[in-house]
Amino acid sequence: PLATHQTYGAETEENPGDYTIRSPYPTVHLLREMDVLRAVQGGYPNLETLPARNQAKLIEQGLQTCQRRLAACYVERDK
Repeated sequence: PLATHQTYGAETEENPGDYTIRSPYPTVHLLREMDVLRAVQGGYPNLETLPARNQAKLIEQGLQTCQRRLAACYVERDK
């Protein structure tokens, strides 16, 4: 599915659960059908609830934690 900034821009308050679809840099996902099918049929328990579980986990961790982790992606590391 296509999720753009406009898709989630209507909310007035930031939701930690939305960080499940955020990336510090533009991202393109190239998924091969056979790989997705193998993953879906691989026996992972309750796969259909995975997105909701991930969102719930981030909500539990809190907005500040999500913001801090995203900001850390932009900090230059010593080489």
